[in-house]
Amino acid sequence: MLTRRSMIAGAIAAWGAGLLAMRKVLARTADNHKSFIKRAFEMRHRAVSEGDQAYGAIVVKNGQVVGLGPSRVVTNTDATAHAEMEALRDAGRTLGTHDLSGCILYTTSPPCRMCETAAHWGNIERVYTGADITDRGRPGYGC
Repeated sequence: MLTRRSMIAGAIAAWGAGLLAMRKVLARTADNHKSFIKRAFEMRHRAVSEGDQAYGAIVVKNGQVVGLGPSRVVTNTDATAHAEMEALRDAGRTLGTHDLSGCILYTTSPPCRMCETAAHWGNIERVYTGADITDRGRPGYGC
């Protein structure tokens, strides 16, 4: 027969095990964020090495990179070829859809109004920016 004390002890043990499991998940998630933001900074380096502005972005779905975006404003002579826009376009081509539900955008700096609005219309789930990996949440209307 279970006593009140043994039930409480069991509940505390289960709670502690749950906390440990959550810490492991959070550690893996933090490692994933670090590796993805590193890829965004690789896109930034690529843009600079190709003679463009120092911005980079990637789009990730289910832990896989589906869109790459070095800035191409200068090299493509296109004012809309921001890194985020390039990553969103590449993700759309890769996935074969304009609907990027379930995707996350990692970018080297906070997106401008145009890019945030495009991410919103593309149904991007979250945006993470910068070396400190700031969670900017779900994109909204930038304008």
